[in-house]
Amino acid sequence: MNFKITVFKLFILLFLPIFIFAQEDTIKKSVEEHLDEQMLVALKVVENINKEKYAKLNIDEREYDKQINYLLNKIAINQREGNFVAVKRDEMNLQLLQEKREYEKTLKEIIQAKNSYKDKEYFRKIIKDNISLLESNALNRYKEIYNKAKKDKDNQVSVELIDTYDTLKKQRNKQQFVLTYLLNNMDEYRESYFFIDNFSIEYIISKIDSQPFISNISQFTSYYFKFSIGEVLFVIFVMGFFRIINTKLIFLFTTFINKIFMKKSDKEEDEMELFIKDSIEKPLIYALYTLSIHISLYALIKDPKAINTIVPWINTVYIGILTWASYALLDNWISNYAENLVERYPNVRREMIAFILRVTKVVLILIVILFLFMQLGIDIKAIAASLGVGGIAIALASKDTLANFFGSLNIMTDNSFSQGDWIVANEVEGTVVDIRMRTTRVRTFDNAMITIPNSELATTHIKNYSKRKIGRRIKMSIGLTYESAMEDIKQLKEDIREMLIEHPNIATVYDTTIPFTKRFQSAKREDLQGIQRTLLVYIDEFSSSSINILVYCFSKNPSWEEWLKTKEEVIIKISELVHKNNCQFAYPTQTLFLKN
Repeated sequence: MNFKITVFKLFILLFLPIFIFAQEDTIKKSVEEHLDEQMLVALKVVENINKEKYAKLNIDEREYDKQINYLLNKIAINQREGNFVAVKRDEMNLQLLQEKREYEKTLKEIIQAKNSYKDKEYFRKIIKDNISLLESNALNRYKEIYNKAKKDKDNQVSVELIDTYDTLKKQRNKQQFVLTYLLNNMDEYRESYFFIDNFSIEYIISKIDSQPFISNISQFTSYYFKFSIGEVLFVIFVMGFFRIINTKLIFLFTTFINKIFMKKSDKEEDEMELFIKDSIEKPLIYALYTLSIHISLYALIKDPKAINTIVPWINTVYIGILTWASYALLDNWISNYAENLVERYPNVRREMIAFILRVTKVVLILIVILFLFMQLGIDIKAIAASLGVGGIAIALASKDTLANFFGSLNIMTDNSFSQGDWIVANEVEGTVVDIRMRTTRVRTFDNAMITIPNSELATTHIKNYSKRKIGRRIKMSIGLTYESAMEDIKQLKEDIREMLIEHPNIATVYDTTIPFTKRFQSAKREDLQGIQRTLLVYIDEFSSSSINILVYCFSKNPSWEEWLKTKEEVIIKISELVHKNNCQFAYPTQTLFLKN
C-alpha cells in the first residue's frame, strides 16, 4: 500500500508540472490566436474601407425595424407568462440586432465622411458613439442567468440563451476591437489634410493667443470675460473679409457669367449684368453675412448643445435666402422678358404670369417652413395627420378665401377682362389695376382704388369697354334749316359719306379683310374680337325745327383720347362741308303765324 502511494506521489511530482505548463501554454496560445484572428478582421475591415465596399452596403432599415418589433412583442408576451429565461434570451437577440445595425451604419458613414473630406474629429465622434453604445449594453447582467442555463442544458430555451450569449459576446468583442483599431489607426484609411485637420478655427485662435504681446491679455479676458483676444480678432477678420467679398463678388460673378454664357453685343452684356445684379445682389450679400456669423459662432460659443440649437435656424436662413434669390431671378426674368413673350404669343396674359408668380411665391415659402420644421425635429407627418383631422374646421374657416381663390382662377380662364381693361361691374367703373389671388383692384376715373373680392366678380355681369379691337362709336344728328334746298342737303350727305370713307381714322369695310375660309363665321369672329366698321350717313327725319342727317360710324382706335381726336376732326370737317353746300345749321326755333 505504501508502495502504491509512493508511486502516485512520484507521478504527481513528475507529470503535474508538465501538465500545468502545457495547459498554460495552450491558454496563452489560444489568446494569441484569438488576437491574431481579431487583427486579421480589423485589417480586412480597413481594406474594405479603402476599397469602399461598405459604401454599397444596403442596410434594410425596414427589415431591422420589423425584427426588432417582433422581438419586443416576444419579450412582452414572455414577461406576462413569467418565462424569464426566454425574456433574457430575446433581450440579447435584440441587442445583437441593434449593435449589428449600428456597426454597419458606422462603417458606411466612415466611407461617406472620407469621400466628403471630413476632419478627424468627425471620424472620432462616429466611432466613439458606436463604442459608447457597446459599452452601455453591459453583458455582466446576463452572466448569472447564463451560468444557470449551462447547468440546465436539457432545456431548449436555456440552450438557445447560451448560444445567443456566446454569439453576442463574440460579435461585441470583434466590434470593439475593430472600432478601437479604427480609432487609433486612422491614417491607414484616411489621408491627413493640414488645412482640414490642423488649420481650423481653434488652430488660428490659438496661434493668435500664443503671441507674446497678446498672451497675457487673452488669459485675463478668458478668465474674467470668457473670451480671448484671438476670438475677437478672428471674428473681426471674418467680418472684414466677407465685407470685402461683398463689394467685389457681384462684379466678378457677373463678369464670369458674361464670359461663359454671353457671346453677344456689349449692350446685351450690360443688360445681363444688370439683370443678375438686380436679382441676386441682396440675397448674396445677406448669405455672405450669414456665413460670417455662422463661422464666428464656432469661435465664440464652446457649448456643443448651444451650437446644435442655433445651427438649424441658420440653415433655415440659408434656405430662405436661396428661395429669395430663386424667386427674384424668376420675377426679374419675367419682368424683363414678358413683353417679348406677350408679343410673340398673344394668348399669353400678363395677369396669368403674375398669378403664377404669386402661387410660386407661396409654394416657396411653404417649402422654407417645412425645411425649418425638419431642422427643428418637428414631425411633419404628425402635422399632416392633425390637419387631416381638423380639415373640416379649416375648410369652414377659410371658405371665403377658397371661394375668392377659385374665383380668381375662373377670371383667368374665362378671360372676361384683363389688367388695364376699362370695365363696369355692378356700381364699379374704372380700369383694372391688378388681379390678385383673392381680390381684384380697380382704379376709378376719379382716381380712387376699389378692391373687389374675386368670388363676386366671377358671378356678376361685367361690361368691358376694352374688349374691342377696332371701333369706338361716333353717333351724331346734324340739324339743317328748312330753308336749305333738298338738293344741297343730298349733296352734303354724299360729301360727308365720302369724307368719312377717306378719313384715315374712321373704320370701314375696306380696312380689314377676312380670309375666304373664314367668311362663313365672319360675323361671329368680328363680334368676338370686337370689330365694328359700320358707316351710315342718311337723311334721317324732319324734326320740329330742322331736317336731320344721321351720322353713324366708328373710329379705328378704341382709345378714348384717340376717339376724341377723331371725333373732333369729323365735326370740323362736317362744319366745313355744311358751309360748302350752302346749308345752315338749324337752331331750336318756333315760328308764329298770325291769322287776320
